[in-house]
Amino acid sequence: MVGAALLHAPSALAGAQDCPAVAVLAARGSDQNEELAPTVYSPGSPWVSNGYEERTIRAFLHTAESRHPGLLRDVPVVALDAQTYAAELPLPALAREDEEIALPEMLGRVGALLAENPAHVIAHRAATGFEASLRGGVDNALGFVDAWEERTGCAPGYILVGYSQGAAVLSAQEQALAERGQLVASLYMGNPLLRQGEGPVVGQPARGGGMMSSMPAANATDSQRLNYCNTDDFACDLTSSAANKALSGGGGVHTQYYMDAPTENDAQVADTFAGWIRGYTSRP
Repeated sequence: MVGAALLHAPSALAGAQDCPAVAVLAARGSDQNEELAPTVYSPGSPWVSNGYEERTIRAFLHTAESRHPGLLRDVPVVALDAQTYAAELPLPALAREDEEIALPEMLGRVGALLAENPAHVIAHRAATGFEASLRGGVDNALGFVDAWEERTGCAPGYILVGYSQGAAVLSAQEQALAERGQLVASLYMGNPLLRQGEGPVVGQPARGGGMMSSMPAANATDSQRLNYCNTDDFACDLTSSAANKALSGGGGVHTQYYMDAPTENDAQVADTFAGWIRGYTSRP
């Protein structure tokens, strides 16, 4: 069980401090509810996250800081916690994230699963759980931000960083934050809302259409925005080959952002993010 200390927004490590000009508002991906390590992202930073940015966003932030030392010293990471956003997609696991499975073995596992749980039952549980998680995050996120601002006495600009389901949650906050004059930019990795032809996009997706791309767009603002969608990521580049890779490899490409040695795409996205921070904090 996660300790109560993890359920709070980022706090200063010691003593009073000046309010930051910009903060990262982060929302993790589906079922990322285990690696909740509170993190200080830059040496000498007074800010410690609550850990709910989880592994993908945490790895991204570490990459950005390593490429631009000191970048996050004065940038708190405000990550939506479990009470605000459950990050659930209740699907049975057919493979571990690092497990490669041949097609015959995968078909055998699917058959065994369906023998115990009819397909319509699995689909209903997944759809119901996902909808509740997404709706909760969308409805609660702004209140979470308001509570953090009340505790800290700070009202910075926000760079939204969402991964997977978290991208859908945060895109729905863009308009309200823009109206408050607090939306700096948005970065979405593996965004299921990505539409074909929507840009700018890093990652060369083959199709560039996400699994939720038919939903109405919520991010109708003029702020800076970047999608990071690698080829064959089933969430944002939904093709038959992407689906096959996801089933046979514990999520496939979708789970691999910033998990290995940084790629050229990783570096480009991290550098763009750094530019947003420096461009905003250097304004007169």
